[in-house]
Amino acid sequence: MVRKIHKIYDVILKIIILAYSVESLKYIGEEREIVEILKTEISTLNGKTRFLDFLCRLEDDTLCHIEFQFPVVYSDDLERFFDYNIVAQIRYDGIVETIVFSFGNRNQGATEIMIGNSKGFHPKIFYLGDIDFEKELEKIIKKANMEESEKLNNNEQSYTKLTYEEELHLMLMSLAFKYEDKKALLAPIVELLKKEEIFHEEKIDTIRSIIQLEIDNLLSEDERKEFEGVIEMNDNTETIIKQAVDEVNRKYEQEAIYEAEQRGKKEGKKEGKKEGIKIGIEKNKRDIAKKLKGLHPPEEISRITGLSLNTILLL
Repeated sequence: MVRKIHKIYDVILKIIILAYSVESLKYIGEEREIVEILKTEISTLNGKTRFLDFLCRLEDDTLCHIEFQFPVVYSDDLERFFDYNIVAQIRYDGIVETIVFSFGNRNQGATEIMIGNSKGFHPKIFYLGDIDFEKELEKIIKKANMEESEKLNNNEQSYTKLTYEEELHLMLMSLAFKYEDKKALLAPIVELLKKEEIFHEEKIDTIRSIIQLEIDNLLSEDERKEFEGVIEMNDNTETIIKQAVDEVNRKYEQEAIYEAEQRGKKEGKKEGKKEGIKIGIEKNKRDIAKKLKGLHPPEEISRITGLSLNTILLL
């Protein structure tokens, strides 16, 4: 399959959170146990569909809602996430707590919005850019080399595994946009993948698929050539990627339409809510079509937006 993917950051996080659900929650600071992973495609009372990035029920019956946001979180994003909270609360009848996974650093972007005149929406935000991944990578390499040395000295036949947190570090560090030289991070990770014994056996396919996606999507053409054929991709990893891509594409389509609706509400207040939504969608059809290009064939975009096929081809 073609692994050059639009919205690669969302696709990778989707794969990771499905494969490392409990461990990924602990990674971002949530220690409560997951008791149920919930459906993230939710139909609202007015027939709309909302696609959340991840939703689960925790051991205290709280609903944990996670959203991935690249590069940073803006006020419009928080408005959308609050809307998702309401939808999830109605659908699953529980208190919703939101965690936003930001690929940026602390103090970048918005952290709170006001709902009405007296209530605020202030989700927990995890900042990937706050982690010193160069230091973490150095520690992981040292651990792997030390264990190899100890094995030779003691004539042992086993390795101590990396922790789940360390595996997540390896998959996530190249996504922190504070690092411009992605190759400098990925090259030693590819070398580590040759030592399969240090990874959790049930996670190795996921790790391979993530690192291959990062090579294919974050490196230049010349840099990619240096990694050709280094990582073996099997049918399982291909399935993992395709499932995540399909889910992210559906969510991205919904987000584009949602943004148009919200603009319509703001721009059309004087003409009434329904008319305002209509105006917003009409004004933003081209924006929606541009966002959907690369995700769907032109004929499908024409069906979604109502624009003519010629108009879409010229965008």
